Amino acid sequence: MIEIRGLYKSFGDHQVLRGVDLRVEDGQSMVVIGGSGSGKSVLMKHIIGLLRPDRGSVLVDGIDITGLDAKHLYEVRKKFGMLFQGAALFDSMTVGENVSFALLRSGMKAAEARQVAVEKLRLVGLTGVEDLMPSELSGGMRKRVGLARAIAHQPQILLYDEPTTGIDPIMADAINDLIIKMREELLVTSVAITHDMHSAYKIADRIAFLYEGRIVETGAPEEIKNTQNPFTRQFITGSAQGPIKIEGISA
Repeated sequence: MIEIRGLYKSFGDHQVLRGVDLRVEDGQSMVVIGGSGSGKSVLMKHIIGLLRPDRGSVLVDGIDITGLDAKHLYEVRKKFGMLFQGAALFDSMTVGENVSFALLRSGMKAAEARQVAVEKLRLVGLTGVEDLMPSELSGGMRKRVGLARAIAHQPQILLYDEPTTGIDPIMADAINDLIIKMREELLVTSVAITHDMHSAYKIADRIAFLYEGRIVETGAPEEIKNTQNPFTRQFITGSAQGPIKIEGISA
């Protein structure tokens, strides 16, 4: 379980997170939606411990990771796998080497690591590509390789950073199907950040809307579709309305 309590984060005079509260249950698929600059990526970096908050806490299975030293934070991070927005593959390594990179660093023998890489690539719908270079792959295939790398060490939690950005609608829907497959077959907890509402509705058990550094609404996909919250409705419909003021926040 992931629990975020009263999270604040500023960069200089720019306050990005303004008291985020969010709870993700074991096995749940949570999607955090929000516009550009709303703080989604900053929130995700706190979840995996890449950033430390100014105030507040992030609990992973009951452990507050915000105060951990490097050694203990590394142990908690073993629970996570992450699909980065651009897949973030190493261009100088083959596909198989990319997928097995962390396994080799952890001490696994090369032959075993390659076998794991081949199996994880098969799981995401790629076979016979382990000796190709990332430059030989399409954008959608690179996303799949990134996902194979994320699940190589059998994580308990998968994080997705804008998983459908930069690929065509057909491939984006294939990635959505893979995210669902990972949850169902690997029984992982999932947290995705996106501004793609089609993706959010399809992969989420629950959706949280992050606006101006706060979660202003959380609900099941159908609840979000039918929301009466003016902030959420303006975002999901894409309508340009005049300023809205609620509880000191203006839109």
